[in-house]
Order: sequence, then C-alpha cells, then structure tokens
Amino acid sequence: MTEPRALDEPLTDAELDELEAFLASDSVPQDCMDLEMLDGFLTAMVSGPDVVQPSEWLPQVWSEGGKSASPAFSGSDQAQKIMALVLRHLVGIQRTLAESPTRFRPLLYVPDEIARKSDRTPPEGTAWCEGYMAGVKLRDDEWEPLYDATDARDWIFPVEALAFGDRDDDFTEWVDTDEKRESLIDELPVAAVLIYRFWQDRRASKPGQGQGARRGVVSDTGRKSRQRLH
Repeated sequence: MTEPRALDEPLTDAELDELEAFLASDSVPQDCMDLEMLDGFLTAMVSGPDVVQPSEWLPQVWSEGGKSASPAFSGSDQAQKIMALVLRHLVGIQRTLAESPTRFRPLLYVPDEIARKSDRTPPEGTAWCEGYMAGVKLRDDEWEPLYDATDARDWIFPVEALAFGDRDDDFTEWVDTDEKRESLIDELPVAAVLIYRFWQDRRASKPGQGQGARRGVVSDTGRKSRQRLH
C-alpha cells in the first residue's frame, strides 16, 4: 500500500509514461480516458465547488458516463499502483494550482505527424477540455454560479470552445482556424487558475469550506506525443 506521504510526490516522466500506457492498453474499456483527458478531468475535480470522492469520479475515468465497465488489472499490486499514480497526479495538479499557479500547464498531446513538421505547431487541446467539462458535468448545477458571474463566465469559455467546437455550432467559429485554436489554448493555464481561485474564494467565505476541506478530494498513444504548454 502506498504511504500517504507518497501522494505529495509529483509523478516522474517514467510514471506518467506508465500511466499513459495503462490507459491505452487492452486492460481498460475502449472508451477509457487517455492521459490528456484525465489531466483535464482531474483539474476540474480539484477546482470545482464541491469535494468529489474517488468512488464517484473514478468510474468516469474508466468508461464514459460511468458505465459498469472497469479495468482488468493483473492483480491487486497493479490496481494499487495505478490508483496511486492517478491520485498522485490529482494531488500534484491541486498543489500546483494552489501553491505555484504560474507553473500550472495543461498536459496536452501533439500528433506526431504534425510535431515532426513544426516544433511550434500547437496541440489541439480538445481531449483535455473534454475531460475538464466531463468533470464540470458531475456537478452541473453546483457550477452554475461561475456561469452567472460575468468575468468568470469568460474563463470557462476557452475550455468549452475547445471541447465542443468541432461539433457544436455555437463554438465552431472560435476554432475554425489554427490561429483561433492556438489563441484559446494559450488562455487555458490562466483560465484554469482563475476558475480554481473563484471556487476557493467562495469556499473560504463559508464556514468549514476552506482549503482544509478541499484536501478531502484525496480521501491511441502510439500516434501522439505529450507536452506541457510552455
């Protein structure tokens, strides 16, 4: 069993590779989140209005809509190791948002065939934002105050546009060129930090809803390469 203090340790590149490979393996349902989508999903989990326990959000990771499908772990050791990697990644995101917000960067993929042509070609950002919005959907009603706040509504917009722009006419015009998509992607780090702070401030104004309560959150890869936004 992983010691609690290990949850404070950020994942190494090798551990990210291990988690990425598991999420892309035959051991998980076909609609399991990939690492990019998981990164966005966990960012929403630590940023929102309520603490969401792993027992509720984990099924969403393994299968869209939280279906009954679950990973076919090789044994209890692998199950514990993968769970520890996921939880450590969640805690790492939370700590960065809280303690080093200027260092927060979404983990995004760049298709290899594009990356080979230009090191400056931006990632699509769609999967990360789809993951984030899947996290919002778990507490749709509770997120409503953010949409009702004029400034805050602007923060969630780039996430929505990148998540839904390819299939929702309300957002298509915002992602119909590489330049527009890149502009939205550039907004994601600041937007995520501001959303996190929005809900932190609201919780801090309510008894028992400060940072201490927040810590309760803890209780096909061959074609893509991973990168953090610079």
